[in-house]
Amino acid sequence: MTPIQENRELGGSGTRWGPLFGGRARDWAEIWEGPRGWGTPVYEHVLDRAKIGSGTRVLDCGCGAGRFARMAADRGASVAGIDAAKELIEIAAERTPDGDFRVGDLEALPWADDSFDAVTGFSAIQFADDKVRALTEARRVSRGPVAVVIPSRVSESGIALVFKPLFPLFPPEALESMKHSGMFALSEPGKLEEVLDAAGLTVDEDDEIEKVIVFDDAAGAVRAFVGAGPTALAIGHSGELAVTQAVREALSPFTGTDGRVTLSAWYRVVIARG
Repeated sequence: MTPIQENRELGGSGTRWGPLFGGRARDWAEIWEGPRGWGTPVYEHVLDRAKIGSGTRVLDCGCGAGRFARMAADRGASVAGIDAAKELIEIAAERTPDGDFRVGDLEALPWADDSFDAVTGFSAIQFADDKVRALTEARRVSRGPVAVVIPSRVSESGIALVFKPLFPLFPPEALESMKHSGMFALSEPGKLEEVLDAAGLTVDEDDEIEKVIVFDDAAGAVRAFVGAGPTALAIGHSGELAVTQAVREALSPFTGTDGRVTLSAWYRVVIARG
């Protein structure tokens, strides 16, 4: 396994989000980035549309536990990943020992210009403090496409509807901060187009993909949401018991008579070039 490189000068959004997403890294890896997690159809779409396969080199920005990198490697690609959470990077390296995984910030990628045939960011760029800089960095290191995935149809998303009742449990300053650096920070109409343009990227393809996420039981769904990075802010402010109870109540409308929890979600997938 290649030794994990860590950027000791990690700053900005990476300093904030790294520990939050890393706190329950194994839960995140098993549930959200497992075989039945949210991303598989989105990952497959990007792998196909960006022509990632044998002989290509790809970087995943905000790679998390490395589920996409593993899928790309299974197609024969040479993979690299960067994330602010050391604990997630360690799991990514376990999943793909030959990959080049580094702890660092999306706004300062530690690779030379044109190092990759494609660069991806799955629900990651919106967490950067300076999104234009993050995308400019992605364009710099890519000699091919840059694929950006963000949540869409937020008002209809089951995931968003579960998180919404939790907002009173967050510290007010965190809620305000997450409008700029958080899960839905690029989901408002025109936001993504604005930062892509400022970063010198032109949209080639713009698609929307629906994903239905099914948890076998409410306990597994609660574990997933309690283990999500942003939820750690609410736990720190209001306590784990209060947050767990709120999550369980928020999941109730999505729980069937068989006990399974079914959530719909939509993702916007943009493939752009510099």
